[in-house]
Amino acid sequence: MNALIITVVRSGSSRLLQSIASHYGQEGIFEPTTPDYRREFDPSSDIVKIAIQTLSVDEHIELINKFDNVILLDRKDVIAQSESYLNLWNVLGGRYDSKYISKSFTQEQIKDTVYKFNKWKKDLKEISNRINKPIIYLEDLLEFKAIEGVEYDTNFFKPEYKLRQYTKQAI
Repeated sequence: MNALIITVVRSGSSRLLQSIASHYGQEGIFEPTTPDYRREFDPSSDIVKIAIQTLSVDEHIELINKFDNVILLDRKDVIAQSESYLNLWNVLGGRYDSKYISKSFTQEQIKDTVYKFNKWKKDLKEISNRINKPIIYLEDLLEFKAIEGVEYDTNFFKPEYKLRQYTKQAI
């Protein structure tokens, strides 16, 4: 099995990578175009996840042509996505797979982050249009919806795997 996941960050893409790799009994290749995770991969046999902002639209298209299966992934709730991104860098120090209790951010911080996300979402939409493939959303995965041509282990999307945690309210 080979598959390429092109994703806007904080869309459940690490979970999706793990769930596909688990289903097929393979190792998932995490963001090999991101400087901290650079790594060689084989498009003919690997399951790979790449963040949209690490390559140009044209570079993504070139890479897409080397894979049999391509998934474009995003998240519908851009505010929650932006808050998750801010928590990733301000609370978790970049530890993308750690559970956390969400910190609040100013409207200006959220606005600036939404601006970044809108650029990345625009790039993903352009890729979607150019290759005539729909974007899958985290919200769909949480409902265990099928992905055309690719199987995944839905257990990875059960509530207990959610990274954002909430404190219990005192009664």
